[in-house]
Amino acid sequence: MLKFGTSGIRDLTTKLLKNHVAKEIAQSLYTVGWQELSIARDGRTGSEKLMEEFIKFFPGTIHNLGITTTPELASQNGLAVMITASHNPCQYCGFKIYLNHFEQSTLDLLPVPNYNKFNMIPKDIVIDCANGGLGHKLKSMGFTKIVNCGDGEINQGCGATHPEFLAEYCKEHNEEIGFAVDGDADRFMMYLHDHVLSSEEVTTLIGTLLNYKTVIVDETVNSGLSRNFNLIRSKVGGQNVMKTMQSNHIPFGAEKSGHYYFDLNNGSSDALDAMIIINNAYREIGVTALLEILNSYHPYYQICKNINIEDLPENYETVITSFNPHKIRKVIRKSGTEPILRIMLEGKKQKVVDKAWKSLADQLKIKA
Repeated sequence: MLKFGTSGIRDLTTKLLKNHVAKEIAQSLYTVGWQELSIARDGRTGSEKLMEEFIKFFPGTIHNLGITTTPELASQNGLAVMITASHNPCQYCGFKIYLNHFEQSTLDLLPVPNYNKFNMIPKDIVIDCANGGLGHKLKSMGFTKIVNCGDGEINQGCGATHPEFLAEYCKEHNEEIGFAVDGDADRFMMYLHDHVLSSEEVTTLIGTLLNYKTVIVDETVNSGLSRNFNLIRSKVGGQNVMKTMQSNHIPFGAEKSGHYYFDLNNGSSDALDAMIIINNAYREIGVTALLEILNSYHPYYQICKNINIEDLPENYETVITSFNPHKIRKVIRKSGTEPILRIMLEGKKQKVVDKAWKSLADQLKIKA
């Protein structure tokens, strides 16, 4: 049985190839009645072999989009299969399944009109493409300030998972603003003026620029945003954010990971949407006005840790369940894509949060 995590199926590429996962997915989809689909990949090592295996064992009609982004693939009507591991390291790969723009099990929504977002992006802005699908697309369109367009390994030391590259590049080239995506261009980070913005700062910009009063956010997003917006929280994961947006009829959602959702009828976050909104504002009102918006955001203190589960004691789940510090908001969960325990502790006072983290680290027998 194929096991889906918080965002599709993911594993080491070598394991996916060894276990013929592409073959199993292709045959399963055809068996239940699908005779036509779209497919694409993000360009990481091994994705071509997985695509070849999928195509070989899917007897129906396939529209091969080649190397592109998850949002572009998800915009296709009907069934769509994206071969990617998104932000995960280059040795990983996986599959995301979409139906009428929605990932996995959301099957009963009408398609949305398709439009060419690429024509809405100026060709002279800095974009770190993470050696993924977006770089191939923009390079062919004549963009002049794109970096990491396919010459290296996907997500390795670049893109939205390593925004320090973008910061160094912008400082070295005297660029006031720059953007970064991950391998399949659904995750978004940006540099403005002198630093890389947190996802909460990006949310502050977008929510303010679009005049939203309420924002859907996942449970790890900093509570400091509650001073700027009415926050409605969802569980971690894009599907959870989207479902909460739909049930509350709220058109904007954000994840701490840097995924932003703007359409109740589109099942994928899209870095291009965020890029277009913020870049247009930058050109219209200037950096000073954007910085004034950012000054309205005052974060709570957070500690966020990713701990390899192999490094934890056998009773770690019991420790976590019984850990309930005073005046601390905690979110502790297993990653849906990696063997990692994600820990977030939040409070208004740094001293209180630091003390809680030290106590938990001691109980888990790890370094604080």
